[in-house]
Amino acid sequence: MINIIKSELYKIKHTWLPWIHIVLPIAYSLLFYVASKTTGLKNFEKSNIIQIYFTLLGAVIPIILSFVTSKVSDMEISAGKFQMMLSTTKSRTKAYLGKLIVLELGFIISLTLAIVIFAILSGYQNNLDWVIEFFLIVISSFSLYLIHLWVSIMLSNGASIGLGFLETLINLLSITVIGDSIWYFLPCTWVSRLPAMYITISKISDRSYFYKEFRLWSFTALFIILILFASSIIWINKWDGKSVSE
Repeated sequence: MINIIKSELYKIKHTWLPWIHIVLPIAYSLLFYVASKTTGLKNFEKSNIIQIYFTLLGAVIPIILSFVTSKVSDMEISAGKFQMMLSTTKSRTKAYLGKLIVLELGFIISLTLAIVIFAILSGYQNNLDWVIEFFLIVISSFSLYLIHLWVSIMLSNGASIGLGFLETLINLLSITVIGDSIWYFLPCTWVSRLPAMYITISKISDRSYFYKEFRLWSFTALFIILILFASSIIWINKWDGKSVSE
């Protein structure tokens, strides 16, 4: 597995993928911090500013993620229509997991930069709160990678990117009352709703409703992630290397 991960890292070394994972979070955190000090945001409470920060961050994640998975898929197609992944490794499962691990590692690095930079600049929360919000987003991202990697490979890069924009729209709508009863069934909404809910909990005395929401999400998310993961492993081991368009 270590060799597979090293191989995946080598593939992306000379592409724009490492840069997008570094430049975008730095730019976002700096721009948002400047906006929080120079625009109407400066009149908001600290908790509300953090909530907006994570809401917008979660909203753009599906789009960025769709471009990343599309690039990874495009690289495999250019290298021989996934034959390197399907025929040169003893275990397709390990090859697929290696790709997922590298994608998730890139996301973790990017998210760490976005949170650490804004946390240092703003000083709005204690370290534990930042860490919890970080892990809530990381957990939420895994299902998105499973979905987008499959869409990029089986349908097309355009389909993955289009889905990313649609997920961002759904994400923004789910923050309103429209998504109150369905957000836990929509993986694209988790990256915004979860940190927002955690921040809300810290501001109120009666937390029973939010604890109930977290429990419902936990059971639902576990089921969805397990189904997506198991399905993707079964698919990669039976896949003949052709996409739907072929």
